Amino acid sequence: MLHAINAKKARLDRVIDGIGKQPRENLITSALFGTIEFLSAPAQKLALRALIGLELPGNAEIFLWPYLRHLKENAEPDVVLRVSTERGPVYWVVEVKWGAPFGNEQIGREIRTLRDGECYRGGLPAEYRKVIGYVLLGAETKHAEAMQEAEGELPDLSFHSVTWPEATNRLRRLAAESCGDSGLAAWARTAGDFLRGTPRGSVLVPWPPDIMMPRAESFTFAAGRQFDFKNSVGSVTAAQSNFTKRDI
Repeated sequence: MLHAINAKKARLDRVIDGIGKQPRENLITSALFGTIEFLSAPAQKLALRALIGLELPGNAEIFLWPYLRHLKENAEPDVVLRVSTERGPVYWVVEVKWGAPFGNEQIGREIRTLRDGECYRGGLPAEYRKVIGYVLLGAETKHAEAMQEAEGELPDLSFHSVTWPEATNRLRRLAAESCGDSGLAAWARTAGDFLRGTPRGSVLVPWPPDIMMPRAESFTFAAGRQFDFKNSVGSVTAAQSNFTKRDI
């Protein structure tokens, strides 16, 4: 939330008092990506992989809502990742959706203005920006057509879609596997719990679930013997019974 308010993507009075429209996507972007900056460089790479589902080729700088303009176009992508590689920096756009559809030509505008435009706000360096990929976080069926069109228009870029439940599951696994890095484990656990508590990011149970099978039990019945109502009837442990249908 701090990043969203500082960048004027959310207003504190609206958040606290519930005034008007709530900037949900901006607050979620701030909560998930803004907090990654507090982690160590190796942990940041693992955290980004959990959110976007991709292994980045190097360490990444995170820029939130940079305002870009090129010719008559302007755009403000939610997240821009500047990834360091041996051949120079490369860029990824991460668009965060919380149920909203894409705007008119949104994907193309974000990519073109990042690649060729000037950054008026957000701190992106003035350099040649080689854009190599676009990630949609929060993908739904309604976004598929726009993503397919952009992929056809920009075949040299990598396009990747991630649903919120997929991100929730990866965060849960990351929290369990982050041995030796208490900061990363705390971040992944908190982020995963947050998403799991929302309608869009909720998942049913961990998969595969931990199932405790009952111990094997054997039952013997004497044919023709009547039930003795004088004897007490006690409960038995849970058991699994298999029935086979036989045609007569």
